[in-house]
Amino acid sequence: MAVKRILTIQDKRLYQKSVEVKEFDKKLRDNVRDMFDTMRDALGVGLAGVQVGLMQRIMVIDLEEAGFIKGSFVNPKILETSEETQDSEEGCLSVPGISVPLKRPKWVKISYQDLSGEENTLEGEMLLARALLHEMDHMDGRVFIDLLEPDIKKLIKNDIELIKKGKIPKESKIPEYREKTAI
Repeated sequence: MAVKRILTIQDKRLYQKSVEVKEFDKKLRDNVRDMFDTMRDALGVGLAGVQVGLMQRIMVIDLEEAGFIKGSFVNPKILETSEETQDSEEGCLSVPGISVPLKRPKWVKISYQDLSGEENTLEGEMLLARALLHEMDHMDGRVFIDLLEPDIKKLIKNDIELIKKGKIPKESKIPEYREKTAI
């Protein structure tokens, strides 16, 4: 269908709550198709509607290559998360050029509607849990860098300022925060 422009952190819409989807129609299906096209074009694994200017509670995820799932999720809600956490690198299409460690629950259970409006539940762990929670944060007006520990946020402050000016940080050397978490 169509590749949309992905909003970056200087756009105030990323910090607004998305509204619940009420109409399960062709327009919704077209928007989801465009979101998948946009995500693939940007080499992402997840995308929330707000990231392409759709202020609706919609997200798409494609983690098939990692052994998980590919799907669209409408009006998702967190039902349960584990107390056990995972601390892993996280990046975002709306924060290009930055990947930093972020602690998230290791497991999550969500409810959501499919493109026909049918209610479903999904449980995910590790990378899938991280992707689900990341995209759901977007729908609640949060960007992952807002959740970072202060010392990590301080290390990437200059990169964040560059992105807010519409520039992508250059990776001429491995940033200090990446050296600490190299696998």
